[in-house]
Amino acid sequence: MRAARLREGCLLSAPTLPPRFEAKEIEGRWQEAWERREAFLAPQRPQRGVFSLVLPPPNVTGILTLGHMLGDTVMDVLARQHRMQQSPTLWVPGLDHAGLATQVEVRRQLQKEGVSFDELPAEAQLAELVRWKDEHEARIRAQTRAGGFSVDWSRYRYTMDAEAARATREAFVRLYRAGLIYRGERMVNWDPRLKTAVSDLEVTHREEDGVLDYVLYPWADGTPGGVEVATVRPETIFGDVAVAVHPDDPRFHDAIGRNVVIPLTGRTGPVIADSAVDRAFGAGALKITPRNDPLDREIFLRHSELPNPPEILDGSGHLVGDWVPRAYRGLDRDAARKAVRTDLTTERFLLRSEPFRHSVARSERSEAVIEPRLSTQWFVRMGPLAAPVVEAVKRGEIRIHPARWELTFFRWMEGIQDWCISRQIRWGHPIPVDRCRSCGKEVVAVEAPVARPHCGSRELEKDPDVLDTWFTSWLWPFAALGWPEPTADLEHYYPTSVLVTGRDIMFFWVARMMMSGYFFLNTRPFSDIYFTGMLRDERGRRMSKHLGNSPDPLDVIHDRGADTLRFALVFPNPTDEDGPFGGNALDGARNFLTKLWNVVRFALPYVPPGASPPVAAPRLGPGSALENRWLLSRARRTGEEVDAALSAFEPTRAATVLFGFVWHDLADRYVEIAKEALLGRKGETAQREATEVLGFVLERTLRRLHPFVPHVTEELWHALPHEGDLLALAPWPPADEAPLDPVAEIEMEPVLEAIHWLRNLRAEGGLAADRIPRAWIRPSGSEVARVLSAERATIERLAKVRPLTLLRPEEPPPAEVGSRVAPLGECFLERAAATAGNATALERERETLSALLRKTEARLGDGGFRSRAPPEVVREAEAKVADLTARIRRIDEHLKTEGSGARDL
Repeated sequence: MRAARLREGCLLSAPTLPPRFEAKEIEGRWQEAWERREAFLAPQRPQRGVFSLVLPPPNVTGILTLGHMLGDTVMDVLARQHRMQQSPTLWVPGLDHAGLATQVEVRRQLQKEGVSFDELPAEAQLAELVRWKDEHEARIRAQTRAGGFSVDWSRYRYTMDAEAARATREAFVRLYRAGLIYRGERMVNWDPRLKTAVSDLEVTHREEDGVLDYVLYPWADGTPGGVEVATVRPETIFGDVAVAVHPDDPRFHDAIGRNVVIPLTGRTGPVIADSAVDRAFGAGALKITPRNDPLDREIFLRHSELPNPPEILDGSGHLVGDWVPRAYRGLDRDAARKAVRTDLTTERFLLRSEPFRHSVARSERSEAVIEPRLSTQWFVRMGPLAAPVVEAVKRGEIRIHPARWELTFFRWMEGIQDWCISRQIRWGHPIPVDRCRSCGKEVVAVEAPVARPHCGSRELEKDPDVLDTWFTSWLWPFAALGWPEPTADLEHYYPTSVLVTGRDIMFFWVARMMMSGYFFLNTRPFSDIYFTGMLRDERGRRMSKHLGNSPDPLDVIHDRGADTLRFALVFPNPTDEDGPFGGNALDGARNFLTKLWNVVRFALPYVPPGASPPVAAPRLGPGSALENRWLLSRARRTGEEVDAALSAFEPTRAATVLFGFVWHDLADRYVEIAKEALLGRKGETAQREATEVLGFVLERTLRRLHPFVPHVTEELWHALPHEGDLLALAPWPPADEAPLDPVAEIEMEPVLEAIHWLRNLRAEGGLAADRIPRAWIRPSGSEVARVLSAERATIERLAKVRPLTLLRPEEPPPAEVGSRVAPLGECFLERAAATAGNATALERERETLSALLRKTEARLGDGGFRSRAPPEVVREAEAKVADLTARIRRIDEHLKTEGSGARDL
């Protein structure tokens, strides 16, 4: 009775899946299940090799962007895979207080409400900052949960929690005592609107229109003439101490050593020679303003004879000081520029002005023009910290992926500058320095002192500044694990395994974390770094809130589902390259998940009630169906390629392999070919074998797909026979458990090709679905003929032809046929079925192949391509030219046949 039911293909178990894939119905349910089961809770004291990583803590300035989701998806793929590989896996989530950036956002919000942040008492300012942090933290945590990311929430950290505060103070004190932190006067990026120093990361450079003024600096001895100087900042003339020219510039050989009058000041200064001067800029001479230009400062320090000027611009960008004439004091930079230009004209110092487009540095936080300013700040000496990091990367102790970023990394590290770590804002960690009012000495300690140790004075004044956000963030890989305390997590999970982040913070965060790891713990903070690309919209523009092309990921998840978003982020555009993201990628991901859903739904009716989960690949014998041998071999190769891709940090390559296997090998090919066996029409043995093969491959494929699309795979896995509570905790399938059968793969090629080309001929002939035309194939060789003969019934059924006749090499085709040339041989379909449209289709194909041939030949004709491309790529292109040429020749022969046949008709 059971055999009869099997042969009739009766439903052996009721379908357990809805007909449509709906993400909303399943994603929240599985997220709750994972949390309830504590699936992502890392063991406290693991006994074997671990996999650990820290989530780059998102800034509390706003919400997670799609860029965050890209990095988080890549991390989750790695974390879930290693957890399934039975590695104790810890993924630490967290949040960054983002000092200056957050304060700017709070300031803007209050301004919209008619409140001035600066006029609020300190306690009220902090209250507003904390309220902002709490609101946005909740949104960020909700976004992370909605994405299905497998972080360990029990280890959640915040860069301003008590542990982080302790770690920050400890790091400052250790560096200070090692002589690597100092307080000094150096050139910094100054934001006059926010009245604070800002990091290079918070400065944007853009081309803007300006005015280049040519100013005469007359000879001080009263002789006619002088030196012509070009400047875009005439208002800084009050801080000038000299005019510099290039020593090899013949225009100024006689000027070097003479003195000039500095216009509008009544002071004089020397003409000095320095090789840093750009002879091509302006008139070739440079005014030296040491307190307001980095290059001027460098030149000034090389000429000890020059006087040290006082400050001429205060923290808000207004002219101040004794060197500034009273008429100009108190003017801001823009007003001062206009006034100075007017007076230079009146006094006949201004020779001419011309439009000038140049790069302007602006604060990313306030949009104010950055003022290079000599300011007393706290700095970290970076040279000694950078050296061990450079050597670690060179010897492969830390690996950068993609490797093409190594050169950029080395170039920046070699020219590294000291790091300004102090900020003149409210939101941040206080600098752990007190100054004694009695003796003037500094007290630097982890715990706030109550008295100066040496003089005993209790008259201590705290340093008014706070630390740069990055000073806490650079400690993240080990501070997030409990440092400086000797915690179990620090002992067992540090160094971490990999860091995934955007390349835009390669230097400001990644390189600094590497330095801190080697200084504080004498080891690398992670073994691998993976840089993601930048997402762009489908018009090629970088995604940003300003352009309105960067939607809230929660909205995308609500509309499309988390798994759809995740897969669209990793496929088809490589995750390490800049590329488009939008509706097309999301549609493609949704279609793929629907295809996966439908394949499992198709398989469910053939799963016997109470069937055991597949513990091993089905054992196939000599008489096993070709399609079963082929599918298991393709599954084996898919597993190997996925493992290799993920080991090489190439998630898109892994996703591409899985996409192709599911969509093409499994759904489009195997399911269609094996349907007769699954329905029992080829006997009980064939049905059992096909059912076992399909069940095994589906179950293992769901495991491999799980890190990419965890919710839908968890749902589908539970619908199939399975072992264990959660797919998230199921073992990762070893690739070699499925047998490799290269013979089956080779034999399947002509079968699939025959189906493809005969279907094409049907489509080109406009055949109705119920028409079954005759077909012929002249195989390209005896082995192809043997395989096609053995699989004739499959080809006839799927191509909808009958009978399929195999022609001998010398046997001519029937007179009235449409034809196709393919690697398997030549395919023919009876003309009555194919219709005269076949010639038109052949001509279209010839046009397509000819265009491809021209493109490939042009590529080979490019000398740059041949010199840059690897030899195997060049050989592949040459082989492609030969193949295309042969295919076009065969089409031409068939077009002649088509023409003569038409005349005969």
